[in-house]
Amino acid sequence: MNFPSIPRTVLLLICLVLLTQAALAESPVREVINGVPHVKNSSTPIEGVQSLCMNELWRVGGEDDEEILFGITPRVCTDDKGQVYVLDSQLNQVLVFSPDGEFSHTLFREGEGPGEVRQPRDMFVLGDGSVGALQSFPGTTVLVDGKGLPAGRIRAGGPGDGLYSLLGCEAQGDHTIMSGLTQSSGSTPGISNRTFFLSSFGNDGQEIHRYCESKAIYDFGAMHYLEREHIPTFFFCFDVGTDGRFCVAPDRDAYAIHVFGTDGQPEMVIERDYEPINRSDQEYAEFRQTLDSGLSTAPFEYKLTVERQAAAIAYWQRGLHMREDGSIWALSGRGIRELPDGVFAVFDVFDPSGEFVKQVEMRGHGNALKDGIFFAGPNRILVVKGYLESMRAPFGNGTRASGDDPDDETPLAVICYQLET
Repeated sequence: MNFPSIPRTVLLLICLVLLTQAALAESPVREVINGVPHVKNSSTPIEGVQSLCMNELWRVGGEDDEEILFGITPRVCTDDKGQVYVLDSQLNQVLVFSPDGEFSHTLFREGEGPGEVRQPRDMFVLGDGSVGALQSFPGTTVLVDGKGLPAGRIRAGGPGDGLYSLLGCEAQGDHTIMSGLTQSSGSTPGISNRTFFLSSFGNDGQEIHRYCESKAIYDFGAMHYLEREHIPTFFFCFDVGTDGRFCVAPDRDAYAIHVFGTDGQPEMVIERDYEPINRSDQEYAEFRQTLDSGLSTAPFEYKLTVERQAAAIAYWQRGLHMREDGSIWALSGRGIRELPDGVFAVFDVFDPSGEFVKQVEMRGHGNALKDGIFFAGPNRILVVKGYLESMRAPFGNGTRASGDDPDDETPLAVICYQLET
């Protein structure tokens, strides 16, 4: 059969229409559910995949550093001047470094007096240079100024609110968000009721707004410890932007990022088509061993259930980051597992309107499943070697675990990288 020739201009128009249709197909579906806008993205980012190279600028700690030795390091922060603050929960202090990695001074010390802490779990740095260290129980924030002088202690909750245990925190300006739990005795002996929460708190320690909540019952006569129930993702998977907006991933299985405005009201829910991924046998066994080591010290028998499927967003790695430009960078369960050689981590990037604009491959050495990633300005990241063990230590026996992986025996280190295209 003979077909008539098609003019070039017509072919160009057809290609343009097809490209436009493809672009439209990738646009998110927006709808309002229960009064809250939902942005439902496909699995394909609009702008595709971008690669950023991790070029090392400096490092502290580790095998080759004879002066700096870290114990348990669950958190690093930066301030407006680019100084780096490293929390050491084991040594009850915060080490401060210049933007070039030079050691400057130490904040806090062990104790219960002004400017003293015991086993702080988290920290934040405010715009005025003051630093807060989060003491788990009773839930207290210990504050010092930039020179290390005591600046007060804030006890979470008020009269009649019960005792708070605090686990995680983020702060920007007047917005302080903390996660933790409260507990009360049940009507039956041997029963403890736990309420897990993620809330904003005022400077007086009063709870202002509760964003997430779940409940669990500890039956010490027939204890069943479930990872899914007793370690909710919102313990660590949240962040506060420089503008005071806030985001959290409250559902372990759903790729859904809930965004709140500066007034604490729901702003939108960002969703993305996502195929779950399982933990490897080794990862599963290591985590189970961590929880076993903690539970085995209790004077009762227990049953333990650990999830095979990884969380949609990597909550142990604090997988949500609100950047200075208003975008949200999310580290999915797939973004730290089964990656190509040379790829350290893959972030999903959403613009301020919730659109899935691109994925960013960070190319460099390391293992993002075990190493922590913290942004330090628009083009720098801080990588904490041995971070995951530091995060999980309070849930286990309180010390870094060792296993068959030789990296487990490597001293903790903090490495600063420049991100370049």
